[in-house]
Amino acid sequence: MAMSPKGQQLYDEVLEARGFVYPAFALLCETAPEMLEKYEDMKNHLMNSDGPFPEKYLELFIIVAIAMRDPSYADGIKNHIKRAMKLGATVEEIVQAVSCTLAPCGMMAPIKVFTLLKEVIDEGE
Repeated sequence: MAMSPKGQQLYDEVLEARGFVYPAFALLCETAPEMLEKYEDMKNHLMNSDGPFPEKYLELFIIVAIAMRDPSYADGIKNHIKRAMKLGATVEEIVQAVSCTLAPCGMMAPIKVFTLLKEVIDEGE
């Protein structure tokens, strides 16, 4: 399915901003770019507000949130690990952020994140 000019522009903007585009978002660029545009506006407002946290910390929060919601969502976790590292997060910071979930949430999600973090490190990204 071909993208409209608006869908293609949105796809390019998402790719530039994130460094990746989820397959579901590519489909939305083709079929419902207005819906994805509204989502991106909300996400951008939250991520780019003048709050107290640097963007790399926001990415750490997202890693933890995704891992606690659905630790099997490897692509999402890895994408946000890579983005956090691109923004300057260290392996130690990622480990500490995820480790904070151990007492309230148990060990299964952190094990998954640490496995994915090791993959990212081994891939050299």
